[in-house]
Amino acid sequence: MPEVPALLESPGAALELLDKRIEPIVEAVARAARDAGSPAVRLERALEILFGAYSGSDPGFSALLLEGWVRAQRDKQYRLRLAWQREQLRLLLQDILAEGAVRGLFRSGLDTGAVAAVIVGAAEGCLLQAAMQGGAVSPAELSRALVALTLRGA
Repeated sequence: MPEVPALLESPGAALELLDKRIEPIVEAVARAARDAGSPAVRLERALEILFGAYSGSDPGFSALLLEGWVRAQRDKQYRLRLAWQREQLRLLLQDILAEGAVRGLFRSGLDTGAVAAVIVGAAEGCLLQAAMQGGAVSPAELSRALVALTLRGA
């Protein structure tokens, strides 16, 4: 886990490392949000990216982000940086959900902001589960359930 020692050395270097690791995830979700096609397909793709990144395939990333959250409790720079990164993901998901709601693909009355926040929170939960070697429900199952709950007729 090369990322963990960097956290212990320099807060500035650790923030740069967090950016370096999270920015590609945000960019990939942004590409999925902008892709042509159905909002339901774009939502599935965005969740596949997000849950894949947060589900523990990279223990170094999990450790880096978990330590960042701990530092955010006492360090304003971490708090602001992590909040900004989280908000970018939430807004991208909210955009997909809002378009799907307008097109009538998603449930009527869907609170797109709240659902987007729940999705990001569920992905973060996968990160916590990964640190403990998994959970009872797989990230793929969580992702499918969240998409299913948004669809009209659910």
